[in-house]
Amino acid sequence: MNVTLKMEENKLIESHSYSPLIPYAITNMLQKSLDEPNNTTNFELLPNEIFLYLFNYMDSVDLLHAFYGLNSRFNRLLYEEFRSYRFHFDLFSKRQFDMICQRHLPFIIGRFIFLRLSDSDETPGQINHFFSYIPSMSYLTHLRCLIFYKLCSYETLIKIVHEFHHLSSLTYLELKSCSFRLDKIDMQMIVNNIWNLPKLASCYFDIRVYKQETPFLLTQVSTSLRKVFIYKQRFKWNELYRLFECTPHLKCLRISVDQVDGTDYQQCPIPTLIYLNISGFCMSNISKMMYLLQNIPNLRCLKIRLSYHFINGYQWEQIIKNYLPKLKTFLFDMYDVTANNQNIEEQANELMNSFRSSFWIDEHQWFVRCFIFDGLIYIGNSVHYANDGHPYLWKSTYPNDNYLNIYKNMTHIYNETFFHQSFPSDVRLPSIEFLWIELPIKEQFWTIVPSLNQLYLLSISSYTDTFQLQLQRLLDQASHLCCLEIKQHESLPLQISFLTCINTSIRQLYLQNHWFDEEECITVTRSPLGVSFEVLFIKVKTRENILILMKNMINLRALTIQFDDDMYSKVLLSKKTIHDLYRSNNDSLLHRLKHHLPSTCLVVRDADTINLIHIWIS
Repeated sequence: MNVTLKMEENKLIESHSYSPLIPYAITNMLQKSLDEPNNTTNFELLPNEIFLYLFNYMDSVDLLHAFYGLNSRFNRLLYEEFRSYRFHFDLFSKRQFDMICQRHLPFIIGRFIFLRLSDSDETPGQINHFFSYIPSMSYLTHLRCLIFYKLCSYETLIKIVHEFHHLSSLTYLELKSCSFRLDKIDMQMIVNNIWNLPKLASCYFDIRVYKQETPFLLTQVSTSLRKVFIYKQRFKWNELYRLFECTPHLKCLRISVDQVDGTDYQQCPIPTLIYLNISGFCMSNISKMMYLLQNIPNLRCLKIRLSYHFINGYQWEQIIKNYLPKLKTFLFDMYDVTANNQNIEEQANELMNSFRSSFWIDEHQWFVRCFIFDGLIYIGNSVHYANDGHPYLWKSTYPNDNYLNIYKNMTHIYNETFFHQSFPSDVRLPSIEFLWIELPIKEQFWTIVPSLNQLYLLSISSYTDTFQLQLQRLLDQASHLCCLEIKQHESLPLQISFLTCINTSIRQLYLQNHWFDEEECITVTRSPLGVSFEVLFIKVKTRENILILMKNMINLRALTIQFDDDMYSKVLLSKKTIHDLYRSNNDSLLHRLKHHLPSTCLVVRDADTINLIHIWIS
């Protein structure tokens, strides 16, 4: 859970007005119940107010599991008195999810204050499945926080948005990593219904339409919204102006603007805005950006990213002094190609010198780094590392800065050949969280990366049986590894000896670019790694292989599978869009799978990739 979401949930708990004396009373009475015989009876003598207070600090699933069915008193407390249920359904197995929805949902749905649903690889189809249990969002009358993650059904989104008017208590809304492979969507209807929510204070808006940019056309005014974070949407300047007009009390904004447009930005004061995180693309002209900054007199925190344009230190100093007198936090990064007929090192030196005045070094201690890669200059005080390779040149205004600090802060390696290059002997990368690496691993790797305790995702390329020991050595050091991906080059055959490796922390396995036959599927299910996985992505030659996997992988919670014999999808792909197939009720492969799989399994096609099937396993 991200920090913003956790803070929001904590606020929900703290909003209940229980007496501050209750924690002391709980401690005192529980201690007495433990010191005396017949502890259970004494525990049940605690007043209802204390139990209700305690319930607020318990996971809602654990709460129902622990107390429901003990006696009529606790049943009444859970179904009639307790009003603060919080469900992170994206963390559930399908068995847990169905148990809650079938047994308890009708009695507690009106007491939800926090709801998170997800269509991720671990819980595919969950969002639609949830709404099969409730006929309308009108039942969520007390909901304050609502989060949808990876919602992929546009029809579901529209149905939900049309019912937003029922959510009169909603204060936090998050639509995260939602994508639709459509020509267009009704963005105006979506955003206006969101802005019409009467108590909404925070909105995290992350919707992507693949085919084209969709205008963000606001007409509805929200007097309650204070925080708006918008991703994957590049605003025109006139759309940004409308956003400010329709959100008059806006305090925090995260947004991207597209400089290449012919619209005008109308200058207007924005006195309420104190936090701005803004990205500008293709910034051939920064005048509109300057107009914007000149109209935010109370801004305290500014995070800005500019592509293909520089604002030098002298210019920034004048902007801040003249227009942003209350600014306390300033994080920026910019990049651009080398100016015509100018030496790249000369241009980098000029830029760096503009950030060496006492304003930057002494008054604010805003230090700057500069990197040069392939004719591009990256500069800023939030730039840690600009590429997966050695910079041709780097400079810094940090006191005592050196290249060791640059590598020390690296957390992600996206270039599989990154470690093929040579490094100075004293370089160390102790903080790697994501690692894509090609085998064989050079011996210098083990010195450069002294620890893999923070590694969360490991992606392996060019695996063969001869590299099994190297892979096991990686796994031995990655005690918190969650996801393993074998991303084999298509020109190389996949040898599956990696399945005999051991790591008890891995929950997800992604097998790319190899079609597994029946014998190989059996090997997967009988391997040390295969026994422990909860989430599996795999390509199989025939649909019968799926039954082998599901029957023998007892810990499997979710399966994403691609069939080589899925002729139905291949034919329809040439005739229909992916969206048309996703809406279709005539998918013969899905019907056959549902017939052969347990009725408790949920089977759906992927909304983006037509020949992928997701199965959420009970």
